[in-house]
Amino acid sequence: MNILQINTQDKKGGTAKVAYSLEAELKKKGHTTSMFVGRKYSDDNNIKLLNNTRSVSGKIRIKLAYWLANDIDIFPSDHILQTPEFQNADIVHCHNLHSHYFNLSTLQKISQLKPVVWTFHDMWPLTAHCAHAFDGKLKENGFFTCPDLGIYPPIAWHNEKYLEKKKAEIYNNSNFQIITPSKWLAEKVSQSALKNKPLSVIYNGINTNIFKPLRSNINKLKADLNLPLDKKIILSVVKKRDDQWKGWRFITDMIEHFRGSKDIIFINIGRIAGNGNNLIGLPPISDEQKLAKYYSAADVLLYPSIADNCPLVVLEAMACGLPIVSFNTGGIPELIEHKINGYIVQYQSSDDLQVGVEYLLNLPLPKKEQMRQRSVNKIGADFTLQKMAEKYLGIYQSL
Repeated sequence: MNILQINTQDKKGGTAKVAYSLEAELKKKGHTTSMFVGRKYSDDNNIKLLNNTRSVSGKIRIKLAYWLANDIDIFPSDHILQTPEFQNADIVHCHNLHSHYFNLSTLQKISQLKPVVWTFHDMWPLTAHCAHAFDGKLKENGFFTCPDLGIYPPIAWHNEKYLEKKKAEIYNNSNFQIITPSKWLAEKVSQSALKNKPLSVIYNGINTNIFKPLRSNINKLKADLNLPLDKKIILSVVKKRDDQWKGWRFITDMIEHFRGSKDIIFINIGRIAGNGNNLIGLPPISDEQKLAKYYSAADVLLYPSIADNCPLVVLEAMACGLPIVSFNTGGIPELIEHKINGYIVQYQSSDDLQVGVEYLLNLPLPKKEQMRQRSVNKIGADFTLQKMAEKYLGIYQSL
C-alpha cells in the first residue's frame, strides 16, 4: 500500500513525532510512504515541503493570515494534486492542517480523488481558529467557541463567522474518516459539525524498545546523569513556548512549596533557566534513549497540562514506569488511572496538585513499584507503535 501523509512539520513536536514514527513503522511492514509538510527538519528524501513557511513569501503569508484573521485560505496547496506522491497514493492521511501551510479547500479536492484519513491531534477542526477551546461552549452551528483571539493559532480580529461557515462548507463537500487519539476528543467530535463523519479512536503509540524501565541499578543511572543520589526527583518537561498549554505556572507553585525540603529536587527538561537551589533546568533532549534514562531515574512526573489530547510525554514516562500527577485534562485520564498508575487532580488546582505530588512521593515502596509496573503493562497492552500502525492499517484497508 502507498500512504501519503500531510502535516505541519516532521520530527519536531508531538504530532510530528506520531506521523514520523508511523511512517517508519509502515515502512517496516513493507508499505511505501511519503509526506508533505510546511516545515522540514529531517533529511528524509520521502518528506517534501508543501509550502516553505520559512521563505520570505511564507513569512509574508503568515503575517497576512494573522491580520486578515484567516488561516484557511491564504496558503496555496492545490499543487499537491499534481505531484507523483499524491497521484500514486492509495491513502492520504492528514494530521494537523493548521499553522500556515495548507489551504483547507484542498482537502475537499483531495477527498474527491483519494480515500482520506484525518487524525485530529487537537480541537482546531472543531473551532473557528484555535487548537484548544478550553471551556469554550458549543454553538448551534456545531463549532466550539475560542475563548480568546490570541489562542494558537491566533487571529487579529473576530472573523469566526466566516471561518466557521467556510469550514462547514468544506466538510459538507468532503469525504474523510476521522481518527482521534482519545475518547475525550471523539466525544467532542460527536457533538460537533462533524458528527456525521465516520469516526474511530486510535491511541498514539511509542517505541517501547527505547522507552522502558531502566532502574535495575538506580544509583549508577543517577550517577551517569549527574543527578543527586540522596534526593527524590520531581521531573517536568516544559518548553518556554508551551507555557500557555503545559502549566509552567503550576510547576513554579510546586517548586516554591517544596523549596524548604532538602530531600527533593525538581528537574525540568526544556527550560535551561533554574529557579534557586531546588530546580535544575536542562535544554530540550532529542536523544530518546537519554530521555528514557531521565524518566527512569525520576520519582514523579509533574504534568499539569491545561490542554491536551493523548500526550507522548505521558506515554513515554509511563513506559519507563514513572508515576505521574496530572490535572483532569482532555484525554489524560484515559492514560493515568487515579491511584492505580498515577494521580489525577482537580483541574487547575495548585492545592490539589500539591496533594497529588505528596501522595506519590510518600507511597510505600511496594505500592510505588506496583504502580510503576501497572504503567508499563498498560503501555505494552495498548500504546505501542506496532499497535498504532496495525490499527491505522486496518482503517486504510477498510477504505
